[in-house]
Amino acid sequence: MTNGALPDASLLAGEEGLLRYLRQMSQPPFETGDRLTGWAYRSPYHLLLTEGRRHDVKPLPDGTATMPARRCYENAALYARSEGFLYAEGFAQAFADDDNLFLSHAWVVRRDGTALDPTWEWEGPRAYVGITVADPGLWPYAGGGLLQNFDHTLSLLREGFRPGALADVGRPLLPAPGDAALQ
Repeated sequence: MTNGALPDASLLAGEEGLLRYLRQMSQPPFETGDRLTGWAYRSPYHLLLTEGRRHDVKPLPDGTATMPARRCYENAALYARSEGFLYAEGFAQAFADDDNLFLSHAWVVRRDGTALDPTWEWEGPRAYVGITVADPGLWPYAGGGLLQNFDHTLSLLREGFRPGALADVGRPLLPAPGDAALQ
């Protein structure tokens, strides 16, 4: 787990906004009845709220260029493999004019819990909430990520992760009072 000083207020506000978004999206738009009985997770958002962590992203090391835009899943997996880091996937805060956007995204996590984003330019602290995948066999090689690829996502929602597939790094998500999505 990352241990250190608490993030600044603007980062915490961004994380709370991102968690509100994930909680809202985790609510099914229709009654599922018994169709999901026995499934590990109701949706990718429920998976993130159950297994996810907050990640403190730092700038890339000096002299390290960002990788191609719009290829975050492939970039993160390639960078993790080449540097001995872990692959992480979830949602991150993006800035557009004065608006906060929460986009599906992938990044890497060092073993100490510090995260790096090989795709987006550093613009200062922003919210990242996701799962850290320790099993390289689950990392993408090309195209979409675990939570964006229907075949991968469906099996994860039904069966969950193998023991040891996820790394427990980053700051935990804490439930909002009365929040069933994190329970």
